[in-house]
Amino acid sequence: MLNPGPSAWAYDNEALSDVTIAFVPKGAVAFKTTATWGQKLKAKQEGHGVDDPQPTRTLPGHRFVLASYSDYYRALFLRWTKEDEMVKLEYSDADDLAAAQTCIKAMYLQKLDYYDLPEPQNAVPLLIKVIGWADMLQAPTCIELCVASLADCFQPGSAEDVNWMLQGLPDSVRCSPAFVKVQEVCQKWLQRSFTDVYEVITEDGLRKAFLQLSPQAVHLWMKCDNLIGTENDVIFAVTNWHEGEQGKTTTEKDLVALSRQVRVSQLAQSVRECVLPTLPWFKKGHLLPIFATAFRRLGTAAPKELTSVSISPSWTAPARGGNVPDMAGVMGAREWFVLRVPISDVTKVLEEMVAEDKEYSIREPHHSDEFYSNGATFSAYLELKLVQRDAELTIFFVNESGHILDVSYSIRQSCPGRYGIGTEDQVIDEGKTLLDACRGNGYTVAGPTASLMPLLQEQAVDGHLVFKIKMLPI
Repeated sequence: MLNPGPSAWAYDNEALSDVTIAFVPKGAVAFKTTATWGQKLKAKQEGHGVDDPQPTRTLPGHRFVLASYSDYYRALFLRWTKEDEMVKLEYSDADDLAAAQTCIKAMYLQKLDYYDLPEPQNAVPLLIKVIGWADMLQAPTCIELCVASLADCFQPGSAEDVNWMLQGLPDSVRCSPAFVKVQEVCQKWLQRSFTDVYEVITEDGLRKAFLQLSPQAVHLWMKCDNLIGTENDVIFAVTNWHEGEQGKTTTEKDLVALSRQVRVSQLAQSVRECVLPTLPWFKKGHLLPIFATAFRRLGTAAPKELTSVSISPSWTAPARGGNVPDMAGVMGAREWFVLRVPISDVTKVLEEMVAEDKEYSIREPHHSDEFYSNGATFSAYLELKLVQRDAELTIFFVNESGHILDVSYSIRQSCPGRYGIGTEDQVIDEGKTLLDACRGNGYTVAGPTASLMPLLQEQAVDGHLVFKIKMLPI
């Protein structure tokens, strides 16, 4: 605990006092009737006007102490006349009065008196009010003391808590060296709450909470080293955030700050070259061609060597190192999207097509929901084609991300195992391909044959056609 400052002896001490500190309720008026000569004389002796609000408490003050620790009082006392003997602090309620008194006491003691503070979990509201007083009185030492204590007491429980702490405090506080400690507390909460970037993207509850973050909070989150996921995941999450209410109101300055935190070198090449420059929140796209050349030649030294352009060191930072025990299996399973199509859906559509008795007919008996994989969204659907009496079933996968992507892919089908026991995956197709936006690539499941349904029945697992699809932007 800090020792009291050299002026601690003077607190609430009338010795050498040359000013009265008066705590006055806002809007209170002492007299509403015409003042008598005696009232006027008494008011003059006490240093206030007849109709001035009357103080609820006074403290003996010392100009040299107040001027030493407060720029506001230093400027005020320079303009004082010999007759001036009282400074007034107007408070709004009992909590505000307690905060004002705590602020003055901290200026004298040059430390917070912890007997004046509630329990740590309840101290934050009072400390914020004290910071407000210290900011008004331009008392930097008091601000530092309060912010340091705030970092010890603050326990965020929601995005709103973090937002307020990063945005709601005065500018003088956010420039304070001690504010770094508050940012660290906020960053720890952000990393703990939004560690798994894949879940931030795919789980409704986490996604909604992430969308509520302020730009300053997202900036702190992007600085975390231990996020679980790829850099593709990170920019996808930020893009979703930017389309939300908080993101739409973000200033150009904040967007530039976010752009500087992207670990560009860790992005898949097609994402880096085709997706990142088109993102509305990314404000450094003009530097990407320069960065690509410099990084290829200089590696991680590129930001230091290229002094003529401002390339953020984060662009060459290593991959985020988030790791959770036993997550390897979970991470691998996430790469696969499982599509289950009831055989009955295909049977119904095929029967309708046969009944129409057309030489050529195409229907789509099943569409999947969009699925997310490594920075992009995809979907899949089945196409049933009937030419005369021969039917063919094809599975298509579609790039829904809105960008051209180079992907590695694998399409497998789960079929009954040998003797009908268990299941075995058979590869329908795999390789690499360039996907245009919203354009499908298809691969034959069965046919063309006049006996499509018996063939599909043999492939069914619990009455479903089961496909496993993996799409990874490269």
